[in-house]
Amino acid sequence: MNRTLQEIIGLILSLKETNPFLQVLSSPSKTAVWRNIMEAVAFMIFNFQEAVNLHMKEIDDKIANQKVPRLPWYRNEALRFQYGFDLIPETDQFSSTYEDNGVQIEATPEQVEASKIIKYVAVTRSKSNTGKIKISMKIAGENTDEVLSDEKALAFKKFIEEIQAAGDDIVILNFLPDILKQDIEICYDPLVLLPNGMSIVSGKFPVRDTISRFLLNLPFNGELSVQKLLEEIKATEGVIDLNKLNIQSKWIEPGVGYGQFQPITISRIPKSGRFKIEDWSGITYINYQPQE
Repeated sequence: MNRTLQEIIGLILSLKETNPFLQVLSSPSKTAVWRNIMEAVAFMIFNFQEAVNLHMKEIDDKIANQKVPRLPWYRNEALRFQYGFDLIPETDQFSSTYEDNGVQIEATPEQVEASKIIKYVAVTRSKSNTGKIKISMKIAGENTDEVLSDEKALAFKKFIEEIQAAGDDIVILNFLPDILKQDIEICYDPLVLLPNGMSIVSGKFPVRDTISRFLLNLPFNGELSVQKLLEEIKATEGVIDLNKLNIQSKWIEPGVGYGQFQPITISRIPKSGRFKIEDWSGITYINYQPQE
């Protein structure tokens, strides 16, 4: 059980009170010798407790990230990939130097950090109808609206091939974002919004901002819930009510490009790991008056 320092002091005090030989130690002074000894012991117990907790956390982390081809291990390996640096022979560790005009130069911390181009990773495992296991690795760089260049993607693929477990079938998905399309009628408040959805006060488009923020807050490869999205839109200032007509998305098909838009009924996990909106024309605003 984790106890605060004050809880440990209180426990020691209560134990002292139950011991008839220690009940004579009753001075209320904060500088009393017995109290200082008690607080010193409590502080040592508290620090020992914290050290044990830290040790257990380190053990848990080592177990979770040990060099066994589990999905979290593959994810961590992808994030530590360093573009432009080679692996040390017979190891899976990157060299800390690079060659410049025939001279080995020690890389600076800034250069090492800049070389870590994989910023978002999602690793999943699926089984085909034939029972074959496939590992899908969705990746993205700092700018999630773009894909990694062919050169960077090739270097990353080579790295994964060198460190992966023998027999694992890994498919790397370096795709442009899935395109999200929404056809929604917004019943707007004319006191707050203009007929095009612009805020009268700020000049911004609150509904667009809400949707963009919702997508931004989704974790990489996170599930988009249509119901949660609509709830966020309905809670936007200037929105009285709404009518969902259609929510759709399309994604990259390998060797083909973007396919056709497919309806999202309840939720969807993006094939690329994230969504993007290119066209806002599907959001229309109506000054709705209920029928009497």
